[in-house]
Amino acid sequence: MKRRISLLLFLVLALILNACGGSSQSNKNEISENKEKEASQVREVKEVKESEYSVTDVRGKTIKFEKTPERIATVDKPLPSIIYAIDGKTDKIVGCNPSSIKAFEESVLKNMYPQLANANTKWCSKDSVVNVEELLKLKPDVVFIYSNIEKEIEKMEAAGLKVVALKRAEFDSIKENIKMISEVLQKKERGDLLVEYMDKGINEVTSKLAEIKDEDKPKVIEFYSDMKIAIKTYDHWMKPSGAYNPAHELKGKLAEVDMEQMIVWNPDIIYLGNHSDLMPEDFIENKQEGRNWSTIKAVANKQVYKIPIGVYRWDPPGVETPLTVKWAAKIQYPQLFSDMDMEVELKNFFEYVYDYKLSDDEVATILRK
Repeated sequence: MKRRISLLLFLVLALILNACGGSSQSNKNEISENKEKEASQVREVKEVKESEYSVTDVRGKTIKFEKTPERIATVDKPLPSIIYAIDGKTDKIVGCNPSSIKAFEESVLKNMYPQLANANTKWCSKDSVVNVEELLKLKPDVVFIYSNIEKEIEKMEAAGLKVVALKRAEFDSIKENIKMISEVLQKKERGDLLVEYMDKGINEVTSKLAEIKDEDKPKVIEFYSDMKIAIKTYDHWMKPSGAYNPAHELKGKLAEVDMEQMIVWNPDIIYLGNHSDLMPEDFIENKQEGRNWSTIKAVANKQVYKIPIGVYRWDPPGVETPLTVKWAAKIQYPQLFSDMDMEVELKNFFEYVYDYKLSDDEVATILRK
């Protein structure tokens, strides 16, 4: 009888201990699950914080981003071509300047990036005046604009838009803008590589011209439109290509000149910009009424050239400025650069910068052959 009671007590005690142990294990499991849940929540918060980033633009203003922009608007003309070089084949540009589309339609970019034709231009004038109401309809994640257009920046920011201000276009500032846009698009390494490649291309020319004295440089004039010439507007490619611009004696960036002034300067080479409808034959064949170009050295020697259009116009500062410098240097110093094949240079540049293989016909179109 005592044995039975002892056995019964033993079994009851075992059941109690087992129940306590189970409860303890259950509590442990519950605590473990709670800890894992908390850890997961911490990871999620950390990931959100890590995806957030900020960029400081040229005004010194910090712009915060929760994620990489997917919808981009650009106010100034060359910017779509710069974004394309950084971001590749993309349909992120939802709005741009009407002049950007005009340049696009005249360039090989229409073959490379046909989606740009869908970009809305109703919100922005050619003079970069912004209709904020129309822009808001596009729901841009970011708007890129040159910092000197302060009134337009204020309008957009007052409407709650994220605006990144860039430096006005000069060659060094273009490189800074590439780096800035690359940061916004979270492609900093790509931006650094582009700038390095651009510098390398220009150095290939300037290193060969280092010993050329000013008095030995060819006199070069660029017509911006009709008789309006560039004074210092295009120094970014004229100087490194070894050109001497006699118009530097004038003030400002552009100036109207007459035939009398052209006879005094008597340039060796004349370039015609892409904002002008003028073509080399207008000079060489003396087609301009009331103007006799036959006595001008550049015209007499048939040294009148239309500046190419690649992804964008080659005369203003841009990603393709190294190509402008090489192209002009070969015209100005044919013997010094006899080993440089512009068709090869062009194809190599487009493949590296744009990941695009130009056809022979596209090369001929760009170089106006």
